[in-house]
Amino acid sequence: MSNRPPEFKNKVIILGVIIDDQPFDFFARKFEDYLLFEGQHKIFTPNPEICLRAFENEDFRHILNEADLNLPDGFGLKLGAMILGETLENRVCGSDFTPKILERLNLREGIKVYIVLREDSLSIESDLKTLFKNNYPNIKLKVGSMNVNNLTACDEILNEINDFNPPVLFCALGSPHQEIWINKFLKLIPSLKVAMAVGGSFDFLTGKIKRAPKFMRELGIEWFYRLYQEPQRLSRIKNATAKFLLTCHTWKKRIESEYRKNVLCVIRNNNGQFLLGKSRRFKDHWQFPQGGVEKDEEMETAAIREVGEELGAPEKLFRVIKRLSSNNRYDSPPYAKLLKGYKGQEQTAFLIKFLGEDHDLKIGKSHEFEKFIWVGEKELLEKIHPKRREFAGRILKELNETNN
Repeated sequence: MSNRPPEFKNKVIILGVIIDDQPFDFFARKFEDYLLFEGQHKIFTPNPEICLRAFENEDFRHILNEADLNLPDGFGLKLGAMILGETLENRVCGSDFTPKILERLNLREGIKVYIVLREDSLSIESDLKTLFKNNYPNIKLKVGSMNVNNLTACDEILNEINDFNPPVLFCALGSPHQEIWINKFLKLIPSLKVAMAVGGSFDFLTGKIKRAPKFMRELGIEWFYRLYQEPQRLSRIKNATAKFLLTCHTWKKRIESEYRKNVLCVIRNNNGQFLLGKSRRFKDHWQFPQGGVEKDEEMETAAIREVGEELGAPEKLFRVIKRLSSNNRYDSPPYAKLLKGYKGQEQTAFLIKFLGEDHDLKIGKSHEFEKFIWVGEKELLEKIHPKRREFAGRILKELNETNN
């Protein structure tokens, strides 16, 4: 891991999900630090089942990777990491982390905590109020519930949270609902400094579900105890064990042999300038919009879809002018292979005309870019990341030869 960019220090990548490989005390200190300073922070707890869902849904994978902290929750992650050639040193379960954080919050007289439950939760509001009265009496608590099948119908609960004005929120909607909800609505709750997805942690704390004995948890076979308690969980447990590990093998095999089909989008405006985006993940990394081609998808369709997604703009504002003859096949660095699940990429470039205005580009909706600029040819070659410069030069040469 020593040859990775600083952004990936003390992290492992499992099925494209970036997980913080840190001990329990590190996460506890970070939680408390978040309460002291400005800003809003998201904490998620990926386990094998969640990583498997991220493998199947790239949008969900983006949401997980935008968290400030991803706790390594689940012994199966260690096995998955091993298959992928990674080493995961730590394991921090959300069901262990949540009560410890509550103990620390209880030391802060009068701190406010809001808990979002699903309507069909085993633990109801009265259970939680009893739990807090008996164990965390210094915490001021409010509880709300919502229907996970309609996550956007939450105006009432958002108003209640904002009236309460808490710095801490625990979201117990289950995955992927809780991560999606936090990602979408955190910014609408200004008082929040930390929002954490906790799954069924409160069901353990209220005694609605009994945890496996400690020795089973340490051996990584807690799933067996859960299956004994709840036989109806069989399909979920199969996903979190056998299917997860087989998928890690598939990801590893793909990394060793397959190149991802990729479209690179050279966007030009009416002034003849080219659009570059600044990566959210890497410092001072400017590039053309690009993205993978989905199964059975036409490349031209993929190009328009990608620019719409990466620039937060309607697809109708972009028109493919032509497919360029310039192409690029390259092997990705090890960390990027783990992120994307491919050995490298085969890029096909398209010249695309932007038909709108700058205000049509809602870059805040982008998973990839934090800002964009329009540049001429000379500035493009100066600004674009050095690793992308050679291909960009070939593209510009082809465009100039075609114009001549």
